[in-house]
Amino acid sequence: MERHEVNPLENSPLVFGRPVLPQRELLIELLDEVLASRQLSNGGVMHNRLEDALAQWVGNHVCLTSSGTMALMLALRLGNLRPGGEIITSPLSFAASAQAIEWCGFKPVFADVEHNFPTLDSKAVEKAITPNTVAILGIHFMGIACDTSALEEVANRHKLWLVFDGAQTPDVMQGEHHLAQRGDATVLSLHATKLLNTAEGGAVVVKTAEHKERLKRMRNFGLAQGQIVDIGINGKLSEIHAALGLAVFPLLPEEMRARRNLREFYSSKLANVPGVRVLCPRPNSSASHLYFALAMPENIRQACVVDATKEGIMLRDSFNLLCGPGTFFESHNIFSPTQIAVAPAIAPTLLALPMHSNISEAAAGTITAIIENCSAKHLKGQA
Repeated sequence: MERHEVNPLENSPLVFGRPVLPQRELLIELLDEVLASRQLSNGGVMHNRLEDALAQWVGNHVCLTSSGTMALMLALRLGNLRPGGEIITSPLSFAASAQAIEWCGFKPVFADVEHNFPTLDSKAVEKAITPNTVAILGIHFMGIACDTSALEEVANRHKLWLVFDGAQTPDVMQGEHHLAQRGDATVLSLHATKLLNTAEGGAVVVKTAEHKERLKRMRNFGLAQGQIVDIGINGKLSEIHAALGLAVFPLLPEEMRARRNLREFYSSKLANVPGVRVLCPRPNSSASHLYFALAMPENIRQACVVDATKEGIMLRDSFNLLCGPGTFFESHNIFSPTQIAVAPAIAPTLLALPMHSNISEAAAGTITAIIENCSAKHLKGQA
């Protein structure tokens, strides 16, 4: 497997996610250009150059923002949705998904995930729709794409605004097209942990130039020629952050090759481990280079995390449910087409493995061996 460098386990912890860092010389060259321009924000040369590069990658109009969460908020407000309306989303996601809905003055409503994929179930969405529903926020979760066609059909039939949170799937293709071309808008994160990073940042991907122009106004206080003409906020990405993104961009092909090799290594070692299921991409969808996810009994997952920590390896052990007992959205139920919701049973079983080019083959072998051993101990204990 290709690697940028070997990170011996005995020297330092092996973290779950590690930023792709640019070559120092290229970054300094771009920062010198920023300083020479004397423009640090408000859509300078670096900002526009990164926006164009991203648009070429995803094949749609792109509006850069200060964070992925800001991108979510702008994408929701772009739909001219009725204040206080309900937005249906998944209970399996990072906190930002539901928090963005709340911050925008809407009400999050949680619908169940599918049995075979940990993403929003279109049948559950149908059950959750009421006269107060104004939008659907689908979450591409742990690198696995939603059933975009099914959710688009539901949204079109009920005339609902459809946004996809693609923070965990920056590179996924569906057929010949980038995943960000689906729905009314797709949100990307450019946080330090993502494949393409600007340290902090995000983007909204939309289909029309008109929507991009409105997003540009919204991220700049709703101003046009100095006058407030729209709802707005300060959601701009700085020139320095954009320069970092541009410096990282040339490294992505090599990084993705290394992660593809790592994915193949993990898959070959774990495909037949009893009690462990490799979460595969949806048919006609490519695999993400951000996540490699497994599902397993909760006690095996906990044992894997403990044993890996002893070896200096940090695993992403789970995403907690966003609603239910002990959560901020404690009183919210999960709408499901079945009697018992799937999401609460799936959440404690999920485990994501480190996925970046600084993982040596020896380290990857240690990770897979830990999972095999924990599975074998569990099965032996049951015998």
